[in-house]
Amino acid sequence: MLDVFKTYYRTVHNFLKYQNQKAFELFIEENLYEIFDNHDNWNGGIDYFTIELKVSVEQYLQIKGDDENIIIEDITDAFNNALKSNESLVINKIIIVPYDDATVYTPTTEPIWGLDYFRLFISHISENKVSAKNLKVCLEKWGIHGFVAHEDIEPSKEWSSILTDALFSMNALCAILVKRFRYSSWCDQEVGIALGQNKLCIPIKKDIIPYGFLGRYQMIKADGLDASHVAQKVAECVFKDERTHGIYCNSLAKLLINSKTSEKALQWIDVINSFPTIERVYAELIYKEYSHNPILLQPDVLQGINSLLKRYNMSTSLFIFGDHETSAEDLPF
Repeated sequence: MLDVFKTYYRTVHNFLKYQNQKAFELFIEENLYEIFDNHDNWNGGIDYFTIELKVSVEQYLQIKGDDENIIIEDITDAFNNALKSNESLVINKIIIVPYDDATVYTPTTEPIWGLDYFRLFISHISENKVSAKNLKVCLEKWGIHGFVAHEDIEPSKEWSSILTDALFSMNALCAILVKRFRYSSWCDQEVGIALGQNKLCIPIKKDIIPYGFLGRYQMIKADGLDASHVAQKVAECVFKDERTHGIYCNSLAKLLINSKTSEKALQWIDVINSFPTIERVYAELIYKEYSHNPILLQPDVLQGINSLLKRYNMSTSLFIFGDHETSAEDLPF
């Protein structure tokens, strides 16, 4: 637990809220441990520490690699900013440790995103709200929750606070570009926040081409397309971009694993199969967890999972015989 650094926790946590949403969610006080490294008598005395952050195994597997390094860098930067007025304390390093008893972050407010869905903020002007709403509906079929302010914020809620939470917890942003979009200070700020966080931005051209920094991104030409086809192109962009690919693949795997109906399970299998192969780690996640959900053991769903896993030279331990399944140990000879 924190002792020396306890008074700095809130400041560091607030820095992370605006720097790195994933780091913000992982940075829970109960999971932080300070380790004294050494003392230096120079300049009145300096104490050096290592900060250990414990996360669940599932969380660790999600961030392992480049994301882990970025999170460590952002936490280190947040500590350095918080400690500017105290030169007697120095963080040597931050380490992230997988630990299954770690406390998992749960929002203190009502969730604004669908559980396990990829999070896409849909930036649009009010006159274009029908297009935004229709896109939101079609994106759901691809495992993407499109946040549309007038649809997702209840009238009684403090809308600017929820809007801010959505912008700093999104995985990506798409902008529906019509003639008056560039004159909306709200839309420009939404895009600016996304660009500032280095989030994937997807310009959707209805009337105008992308402008400014938004012009760096490959646009989707919506001319003559219905909402369903635009949603498909958005999903393809999310799958291809290196910043969102892993998040999206993990979301699809979790949606399948946690399916509440066989129809939904088959839907997620179809979505996964519609893309080029996902990394083996996500197939292994499905393989590891599928048997815990009775929905996934239904014959038609199990057949779909077996077909999916065969692409990765894996198969479930259950096989279909007529209208029932049997374990590999009970196969007739």
